[in-house]
Parts: sequence; structure tokens; C-alpha cells
Amino acid sequence: MTDYEKDTLRAYRSAQRAGEYKRYNSSDWSWGRFVTWLEQRAIARELSRYDWTEADRLLDIPCGTGILGPILHRFPFRITACDISPEMMVLARSEYPQDRLETCTQGDITKTPFPRQSFACVVTLGFLHRVPLEIKRETIREIAALSTKLVIASCSVDTKFQRFKHSLLKKLRPSHIPAPCPMDMDSLRAEFAAQGLRVVRAFMVAPPFSAHAVFALEK
Repeated sequence: MTDYEKDTLRAYRSAQRAGEYKRYNSSDWSWGRFVTWLEQRAIARELSRYDWTEADRLLDIPCGTGILGPILHRFPFRITACDISPEMMVLARSEYPQDRLETCTQGDITKTPFPRQSFACVVTLGFLHRVPLEIKRETIREIAALSTKLVIASCSVDTKFQRFKHSLLKKLRPSHIPAPCPMDMDSLRAEFAAQGLRVVRAFMVAPPFSAHAVFALEK
């Protein structure tokens, strides 16, 4: 097991941590919930641009506590959810349409157990800004290999405003922890292109206040 896997398991293999993560993204009247809602709307809009059928499979990786789940009720996908943390997946399972959830599988996003090109769509939310460049590249290589049509990725990106915001927040609230490894939009575009993913749309979810961005990528 790599150091990355060990560190991630230590961070997320906790029922308490999973519960805190879910509350941050789903509790009423919080900034995290508002950004999650904007992200869900944006992803639903991107998925709606394509004609999906019941034969199409979607992979949600890392699925976390199931942020993607609620919007999948309106699409016909057969769904696979995957995360390195079983504790996260316990909370995620109920979010998906149960009649089309094929499996919840524990796995590392950099080396999944799935056959190449086995999903029409792969969705990776809120992950790439958490890991260093080497693991970003391994992740992008893996999700590109798994998809036959579309990849949707969301992550925090690096901007001058975000650097200023985080420096200010750190002074006002010393416990504030920014995204550890964000990249700027152009650098991310280049990393996607290097793995054969064409950026068809890329946009900030709530500029300039949120660092969150969504990328729609085609094979």
C-alpha cells in the first residue's frame, strides 16, 4: 500500500469524519451546502447535454458520501460507486437510485479494479486539489482509461483572488486549512489533454468567491 493510500485511509476511514464531511456538504444554510448545490446543478446540466440510455454505465469515484447521488435519479445510468473509505460509502449508498446502483466498491482511484473503457461516463468530484501532481496525473490517466465518452471532474483551482482570500482567512481564523494542492485552470487543461481528454467546457461554480471549478471532458 502506498503512503498516499495509508494517509488517505487514516484521514477518511472514520465514521465521525465521514459524518462531518456529509454535514458540511448537506446541512442547510452553510457555504459548503450552497457550493455543493451549485456544483450539482452544473453537473446535471452537463449530463443533460447527452443522450444516455439504460445501457450506459456511470462511475462515481471517489464517491465520498454521495454528493452526486441525488442528481442521478433523473438519468438512466447503471451506477458504480467507488471510494477508498468504506465509512464514506456507507453514507453514500442511500443517495443513489437503488434500482440502478450496481455496486459500491472500495478502491484507490489511481489503480481501480475496473476493466478499461467500461463506463460511458466517469465523474470525479472534489478530489484533484487534494493530492500532489504525481497523483493528479495517475488519477487523470486512470479515469481517462475507464471512460468511453465523457469525464466530469470538479476541484478547487488556484487563482490570485483565492490566494488572497486564504491568506486573509488564515489571519482571521488560524485553524483555516485551504486546499493543499490546487492548480490553475490552464495547467489542469494541459494535464487533461496529455491523457487524451478534450476540454469541452470549463467554468468556475461561483466566481470569484468559491475556488470550485467544473471540467467537462470528452474522449
